Amino acid sequence: MTLKYYINKQDMSHYRIKIEERNNGEKRYIPQVSRLVNTGGWIKRQRIVWDNIIHNNFYGSRTSSTERELHNREQDALDIIERYKKSLEIEKSKEVKSVTYKIID
Repeated sequence: MTLKYYINKQDMSHYRIKIEERNNGEKRYIPQVSRLVNTGGWIKRQRIVWDNIIHNNFYGSRTSSTERELHNREQDALDIIERYKKSLEIEKSKEVKSVTYKIID
């Protein structure tokens, strides 16, 4: 099994492509993204969890730790990662930057 890593320097997300090689020589490519998980009670620990990126044309991209989407070409997996990054940028642009109040007499 071979892993290829891609790092996004803007938000420090880590992306990788998991490559599964079958007994018959076929390869399947699975795009993944990392996230930090905090665990522990008194002693806090962090660990990295890799989630699979699932792309749906109607709903956009999402992540899942139990489902996976296999691709026949590495370029298809790279395209899914790029679409996922773009969907994160769109979500970030919709966030509230600041709130101000105007008092009316």
